[in-house]
Amino acid sequence: MVKAKNNGKSSWGVVFSYLSPFKGLLTVICLMSLTSSAASLLQPLIVNDLVDSAGSAQGIGYLPVLIILVLIIGAILNGVQQYFIQKVAESVARDARTQLVRKILRIPLDALEKYTKGDILSRVINDTMLLRRCLTEGFVQSFVGIFTLIGAVIGMFFIDPLLLAISAVISLLAVVSVTMATSKVEKSSAQMQQAVGELSSDVSSVLEASSLVRTENAAGHQFKRLQQKVDNAWLKGIGVARLVALITPISAVAMQITFLVVLGVGGVRVANGIITVGNLVSFVMFLVMMIMPLGYIFGTMSNIAEASGGITRIQEILGIPDEYPEQLDTYHENRDIRSILLDNVSFKYGAEPEEGASPYLISGMTLSIAPGEKIAIVGPSGSGKSTLLRLIARLYEISGGNLLYSGTASSDISIPAVRAKIGLVQQESPLILGTLLDNVYISGRGTDSAAAHRILKDLGLEKVLERSGHGVDLNIGGSGTSLSGGEKQRLAIARVILKNPQVYLLDEFTSQLDGISEELVVSVLNNNAAPESTMIMVAHRMSTVVNADMIYVMDHGRIVAQGTHDILMEFSPLYRELVSNQLIH
Repeated sequence: MVKAKNNGKSSWGVVFSYLSPFKGLLTVICLMSLTSSAASLLQPLIVNDLVDSAGSAQGIGYLPVLIILVLIIGAILNGVQQYFIQKVAESVARDARTQLVRKILRIPLDALEKYTKGDILSRVINDTMLLRRCLTEGFVQSFVGIFTLIGAVIGMFFIDPLLLAISAVISLLAVVSVTMATSKVEKSSAQMQQAVGELSSDVSSVLEASSLVRTENAAGHQFKRLQQKVDNAWLKGIGVARLVALITPISAVAMQITFLVVLGVGGVRVANGIITVGNLVSFVMFLVMMIMPLGYIFGTMSNIAEASGGITRIQEILGIPDEYPEQLDTYHENRDIRSILLDNVSFKYGAEPEEGASPYLISGMTLSIAPGEKIAIVGPSGSGKSTLLRLIARLYEISGGNLLYSGTASSDISIPAVRAKIGLVQQESPLILGTLLDNVYISGRGTDSAAAHRILKDLGLEKVLERSGHGVDLNIGGSGTSLSGGEKQRLAIARVILKNPQVYLLDEFTSQLDGISEELVVSVLNNNAAPESTMIMVAHRMSTVVNADMIYVMDHGRIVAQGTHDILMEFSPLYRELVSNQLIH
């Protein structure tokens, strides 16, 4: 797992940092809460006068009207305040999701690939929901309630210091118990969120392979496997629930004991004439006002502890450094990168290799490609061909050696400047949710519906364009589920052609096409590519390989032979083996 930068913030610190942009609204909430608290604190005083004056000659006078007015004002303030709290919580969840989505799109690919898709989705959706929940369930009230608590304590002190001391001792014991319980909740919550992330990953993978699961009659087996993940998440959740459940009875028992003791001792003191009945009623009302903020505080401590696992997982992603500064998105240096030189280049992935295995996927790679040259890369599976293309596209950064574009070191050219001049067709031809046009112009720049329609038609996608009569606005579903593998490849090739790059990186770009379709696609590609553009092709098709200016044979992350087809057939045993075993056909 990727190690995120430690920013030194506790879960509380992170929550406060998310609340920082809403200082103005939080100030309004606090002022409303203070006003509401003041209205609440008036109630025991009014009730005290109401009870004590009920039997007097003066009567109760305006006191009933006053207490009703105070209750109405408090109710209105509480309602508006609750709306604002919900708004802040939703805004915090939105900001957390925005930060996560932005970070996911900007961190280095090798860092992102260490997480499963389901785990990433769980962090964006489930973990941010935990953050939202901890803000809606008493978080703001617990801090504003401190003023109510202080006011209640002062009122109780003036009524009867002894009863206050009894209440304080019981409450203090409850606070200590809750604090001990929440520390255990934090650890269990992190384990629960991890289990939910693993479940999300497995469900996501099974959905992606849904046709395979059905054709192999594997639904029963996969259900059992997923059920284990479901049960594991349930067990972790029960563990959290068990600990959280301790907090509620602790506070409830403490409150009940406090009430019983106060009523018992208070009743004795009323009987002895030390305090009046009105004093005791007022004290009990103040006691309720003291206990309510404590309840909010206990609840907030529990919610923050429960959300801490999700908050930690959010911060883990946000702590990964960006691939490059965001301001470079809109700045592309006008570079010529058609000449590419790899000088003793090596690359290793982040994961530790098995014992005795080399950590390098690419090792001692030296390769010189002239402007306008068309080269083919061949080799057995796992030899590093796709990794080489990713290094040239700066999807991965080299671990050693030098990578130069037209004589300039890769470290002296920004990543977006290189990618602006490169067109990559990946082996799996990934697509985004949206229309044909969305996928052809995935960057959103230079959209030309007519040009897209022409290229797609030239590539043999007339039937796709005619579906439902939507043309390039046809929605292809998530990951292009409405398209065949060959149609996906042709759509990816159309994207690259319309980009008109200086360097074409083509990774098995015709692997899903029949011979006739391949001939058509190659013809369209050659007719639309600029004569001076460079092409680097990873291929298994003989027709693609033999037409290259130069063929490079890779094995175990190295170039082991180079030359034309005839030369390699004569001098390269590995190349002859690839051809004879129809790995090149």
